[in-house]
Amino acid sequence: MKKKIVLSVLFIVSLIPMLFNQYGGAKGVQEISGIINLLNPIGLISFIIFFIGVWVQLKNKKINKILSILGVLGIVLSEIYKFLTWYIPNYENSINLQHSLNNVFPAFYVGLIISLCMVIAYFIIDKKIKD
Repeated sequence: MKKKIVLSVLFIVSLIPMLFNQYGGAKGVQEISGIINLLNPIGLISFIIFFIGVWVQLKNKKINKILSILGVLGIVLSEIYKFLTWYIPNYENSINLQHSLNNVFPAFYVGLIISLCMVIAYFIIDKKIKD
């Protein structure tokens, strides 16, 4: 039970940077919250399968572990996917890597680093804390 609580709390804490503006043309003018990382299909599914993997007792514990790992990795994938594919429809005509690099706020990089740390933390906690 302790492992489930620790993993869940750390996972939720790792999502806090998504509450900040991560994308946009200019602060105060065009800002897009990092919540869009969770609202795309990859982020939403990853969020759900993480909690299924941690809290739902399946017959095979290996499946629980795989689902949890896919959940934390999926959040990182969701952030990278959204970074590469976001654009402001009235400001930019299409998806453009240069546009993404120029118009991402530091909160994106902080969130990505924290999400990557969560992946590492998952493996450490999984080994150190027994069910």
